[in-house]
Amino acid sequence: MPGGIAHIEITPNPAMVDEEVSIQVYGLPPLAPALIFARTQDDAGLDWESHSMFTANAAGRINVTAQAPIGGTYSGVDAMGLFWSLAPVQPQANSNPIRTFSKNGPAPDVIRLEVELEGRVLAAADLERQFLAPGTLFREVREDGLVGRLFVPAGAGPHRVVMVLGGSAGGLDTDKAAVLASHGFATLALAYFRAENLPKWPADLPLEYFERAIGWLRQQPMLEAGRIGVLGISKGAELALLLGATLPEIAPVAAFAPSAVAWAAGARDKTTGEIHSSWSFRGQRVPFVAFRLRRFMLRSMPNYFLRRPVPFEPMFSVPLKDRGAVERAMIPVEKTNGAILLVSGDDDLMWPSTRMARMLMDRLAARGFPHPFRHLHYAGAGHALRYPYMPTTLRNTFQASLNLSVALGGNAAADAHAQTGAWRETIAFFEEHLTPA
Repeated sequence: MPGGIAHIEITPNPAMVDEEVSIQVYGLPPLAPALIFARTQDDAGLDWESHSMFTANAAGRINVTAQAPIGGTYSGVDAMGLFWSLAPVQPQANSNPIRTFSKNGPAPDVIRLEVELEGRVLAAADLERQFLAPGTLFREVREDGLVGRLFVPAGAGPHRVVMVLGGSAGGLDTDKAAVLASHGFATLALAYFRAENLPKWPADLPLEYFERAIGWLRQQPMLEAGRIGVLGISKGAELALLLGATLPEIAPVAAFAPSAVAWAAGARDKTTGEIHSSWSFRGQRVPFVAFRLRRFMLRSMPNYFLRRPVPFEPMFSVPLKDRGAVERAMIPVEKTNGAILLVSGDDDLMWPSTRMARMLMDRLAARGFPHPFRHLHYAGAGHALRYPYMPTTLRNTFQASLNLSVALGGNAAADAHAQTGAWRETIAFFEEHLTPA
């Protein structure tokens, strides 16, 4: 009602993190311009904030879902613009370098919404964004040399299984696994390096490790693990496609920011000077494309000293010109025992994921791949694609092992659009193609 007590209604609340919510404000002065702020803190303790100004209607109401703001951190009608446009509040000079929004586990995030008019807070409300659906069980996996976390949705099952593989940061990609489990899949976030009792870097990392994971999953009575889907991100996408081409139990495969080839492990062996493959199988190195990290870093020194983000894309695109090396190291995706989904942004500055996705599509078509395969390509999007409604405002990430900022590419609005579309398509992809063996 006009002239009433201002208040905010958020529905649903609590909400899953990848679920769209409705935000409406009531009780404002008619036609008044009001600011809505959103504030939260990530798992690293960094504060994030967004804001937008709206004009109340004649009844003193703002409907964020249906109205475009007249100013702020996003533009156009976008129900979740206040969420993906969250940006870090300026840190103190002695703080750690800013990375992307940190999410290390399945605990809920709380978003504080406040409505201000002429500098005065008229209304406030908290939204709880959940990463675990009600009834989801999870447990740590430390058996058979595995390092993982298993999420099992509510219900007796048996539940279909998706393995979730993170990228070059290593460790466990638990938040994606938790959110994916809310859609009815059991998920195993599986670390393969940079975690307890695992290598610091994937150098000649044996694919037999993942065979052990398959064996372990098949022993769990609540799971339908005859076939296992896999979702891989960046380096994990390279691995996911390689697993699908190597292990018949792995299918379907969804690869975000994929690679068409197996790559070298990185720097040369400090003892022998030898270049290693990232992967091995049955005691043999998987053929790889080498890149010259040291030379690339020397060329990037001006960016380093000026504290400018370094695009790594040239380090990978130049070796792709070596046709012989590429042919030897191409992932034989046509051997995959099920459907393949590729997702890329055409402004990926980490590596040329769109180019490599097209290489994979050409290979699958040329070899008459009998299963469905699809490439979701997003104009203007970068490398760091997650699930919907997470902040997309940071265009860089900090690579601690190299002590530099790495450019991810894309822009905030394009990444937000890509994350929403790709995630919805990925859920539908696993729903359709992850079937019993």
